[in-house]
Amino acid sequence: MDHTDAPRMAHPTATYAYTPRQWLTIGIATATLVPLVAVRFLGAGTDSTSIVAAATGLAIVAASFTLSWGVESLEGSMPQGIALAILALIEVAPEYTFEAILAYRQQIELAAASMTGANRLLLGFGWPLILFTAALAARSRGQRYTTIALSREQGIPVTFLLGASLYAFVIVLKGTLSLLDSAVLIAIYGAYIWTMLHRHEPEMEEGGEAAKEAIGIPATTKAMPKARKWTAIGFFFSFGAFVLYVGAEPFLDAVLAVARSFGISQFALIQWLAPFLSEFPESLTAYIWAATVIAAAMGLGTLISSKLNQWTLLIATIPIAYSLGAGHVQALPLGTLAREEIFLTAAQSLFGTVLLMTLRFDLWKAFALLILFLIQFALPLARVHIVLAWVYVAAAIIYVTIFQREIQAVLIASWSPAGERR
Repeated sequence: MDHTDAPRMAHPTATYAYTPRQWLTIGIATATLVPLVAVRFLGAGTDSTSIVAAATGLAIVAASFTLSWGVESLEGSMPQGIALAILALIEVAPEYTFEAILAYRQQIELAAASMTGANRLLLGFGWPLILFTAALAARSRGQRYTTIALSREQGIPVTFLLGASLYAFVIVLKGTLSLLDSAVLIAIYGAYIWTMLHRHEPEMEEGGEAAKEAIGIPATTKAMPKARKWTAIGFFFSFGAFVLYVGAEPFLDAVLAVARSFGISQFALIQWLAPFLSEFPESLTAYIWAATVIAAAMGLGTLISSKLNQWTLLIATIPIAYSLGAGHVQALPLGTLAREEIFLTAAQSLFGTVLLMTLRFDLWKAFALLILFLIQFALPLARVHIVLAWVYVAAAIIYVTIFQREIQAVLIASWSPAGERR
């Protein structure tokens, strides 16, 4: 799917339309409806779980792209604070759908797998890839780029992410995930939105979320006359919603059936395949920004916001869907495997967050996150995962101890009123 077409300069009298390349991209995405409809409504290929998985999976990837296009096209069309709340939810709609279905069906371990996989993939692989992309792009131009410097405003979601990461350890200690936990996590995200609403807008534009620029299809959509723009946005959202409603559950069932038939761990497949398919499109724009080098901080900031969204609202979705499925309010009892996975994810989140508390993301930090992330695949044993979790915790404590003064200075600067900053 194409996100690469550069946005054209807006002109008050211009009427913009999609380029042939953009129409082709939209057409390819729309064409995924054909196998989806054939499988879901005409019964074609339903005797093969692989065909069902492929047909529904392709449509879900396309839906992730169209939702992303719709989200980026909306930016600037509504107050920034409201946009932050609404758009953050829409961008990760596929992952929320998977999570809600699994929790509603009382498949606790698989719900934990999807949630922890999504979070670990985003931080352990997504964050480092932003810096690696920028570094390679700079090198191709004969330049050297080794550090992403975040703005003070970008330190705000980092701080809230730290709070959510610390609270995750409470969930591990309790051994349950309840509606009370949902309330706390939603409150953390709500406080983040409230804080961003009350930031000084000109300050945010230095490098914060208000500075985001749409590219490709969203950029063209934003430049269209109002009627055509909202028609296109409506189509993008309607397409995504229809695909998720029709295809998400059959996709999960087909993937689990394929795993059984090939002797693959269902837990592992749900933990890594579903999040990758649903998150790649929304992250693609961040990597394109990173490739420009100058907008690398914007790309990393986008993935930080995505991580905060997933580590609060995504987890909060699970007890709500679980209680609806049970028909009454009920806390999820976390088994040993689920607790260990949440513990490892919380520890990784804590370490990754404290690395950003100085508002500098260096190459050594990116390599540390990536290497520790990959260890779990090289040694996929429960005991190794527990040891790895404690390594994350110990590394976080050591880092905070060494850079304590610098972290304190950054926190004071980030949270001081705009008028008091120098």
